[in-house]
Amino acid sequence: MSAVERTRDLLVGRPGAALVAPLLAFDLLVFVAPFGFLLRISLSGRESARAYAEGTWSTAGYQYLVEPSNTLSSVLGFTFAFASVVTVVSVAVATLYAHAMWRADGAVRVTLVAGALVSMFTAIVVKLFAAVLVFSPQGVLNTALVGVGLLSQPLQLVNNGAGAVLGQLYIVVPYSILAVYSVLSTVDESLLEAARDLGAGGPRAFREVVVPHAVPGMLVAGVISFTWSVGSYAAPLLLGSGSERTAGIAVSDLLLREFDWPSAAALATVVTLSVVAGLAATRLALRRSGVNADA
Repeated sequence: MSAVERTRDLLVGRPGAALVAPLLAFDLLVFVAPFGFLLRISLSGRESARAYAEGTWSTAGYQYLVEPSNTLSSVLGFTFAFASVVTVVSVAVATLYAHAMWRADGAVRVTLVAGALVSMFTAIVVKLFAAVLVFSPQGVLNTALVGVGLLSQPLQLVNNGAGAVLGQLYIVVPYSILAVYSVLSTVDESLLEAARDLGAGGPRAFREVVVPHAVPGMLVAGVISFTWSVGSYAAPLLLGSGSERTAGIAVSDLLLREFDWPSAAALATVVTLSVVAGLAATRLALRRSGVNADA
């Protein structure tokens, strides 16, 4: 029996496998194969005359990452610290916003949902240039705060670390909101009312009723925020300064300026594997703690 016939018999005998097979094929084609090519380039020799030495095997790209003469080790440190800050803030904001959406009714709920969705329909670069107009010293926010007397001088919210974080939050928070809201929308609101009838105040009811039920959505929001922020390029570039150099910016510099593909591929591989390892460790910790990681 040929391999094609065996595969056909397997799919016919297992309808579930037939449904999953196209997804597996898509993942292999779009994710696994490109990552394998990336890994292969990272293990190629470095050459000054060419992007990489084809057909060679070398760990020179990885050795370059840890050389004291460059700043790539500090870039990795900043990247993960930046992603962690964005993730914490994004999950917190998304939980509060999703809770407001869940408790609102009528036009208020429609307005809140629209506020989260409209941002997702706009290109990232357009959103970030809009963020520059909003948060710059002469932007809408500072002008309004100075105009009403809350500030004596404008805040410096762009061209620094704060600007990079704000720009990245502008990108990931809408997705985090929908992740949390999709879970809260399945919760019976009578549970919250029962907690208040038993004497729990608003903050305590939120902490002991809403947050435990929102944990699966918060986990998804955290994964989305962290993975997007680790690979962040546009927000630190447009709203940060030269000091906010993430791994994405470093990879771009290695590819386009230094023409060093093995080192760029090595850096991208390290970041990708670090994210996968972190997600696997988080999943394992959640399983051991009794939280349903598959929710």
